[in-house]
Amino acid sequence: YAINSALYRKVKALDQVRILRVQLMHMKNMFKTCRLSKHLLDAYDVLPVHLTEDLHLYSLNDLSAIRRGELVAECKELVRTGSVHIQKCMLCQAKGFICEFCQNESDVIFPFELNKCKRCEECKACYHKMCFKSGSCPRCERLQARREMLARKSLETYNSEPEEEESSSEEVSEASPGRQ
Repeated sequence: YAINSALYRKVKALDQVRILRVQLMHMKNMFKTCRLSKHLLDAYDVLPVHLTEDLHLYSLNDLSAIRRGELVAECKELVRTGSVHIQKCMLCQAKGFICEFCQNESDVIFPFELNKCKRCEECKACYHKMCFKSGSCPRCERLQARREMLARKSLETYNSEPEEEESSSEEVSEASPGRQ
């Protein structure tokens, strides 16, 4: 189901919930692999599953809660508690990204930090919005170079194998002259 993107522009509270839901989705994915965040996953389970699984799906109850301001407040609180956990948790900190453009190791970035993080559409790596240059992702370039190198090696190996097989089969036929 597609929601008209103009709807988000016209209804600010809906757009605010959409942004919060994107953050919650990223956080929930991190928490699923963090053994110290069970309590947070339990808090996420209080929300209907579709709010953290399907970005553009809303129930009538959700729309009513948005209008009353309840859903915005609830999502904001979950984002806040999730952020606090991630800042304190060494396991979650290890899942962060260091921007490959500026190499600032003191500023670990996460996909849920929408105000400062830009993700590559292809490989999903995170970079600072200010650093990211569209069309040139260092990780994608590195992965492409590696694929090309492996393809060349594979081709070289493939091209060199028949020669080895021919020479080894000639040696076998020379070693057993009575079998011809």
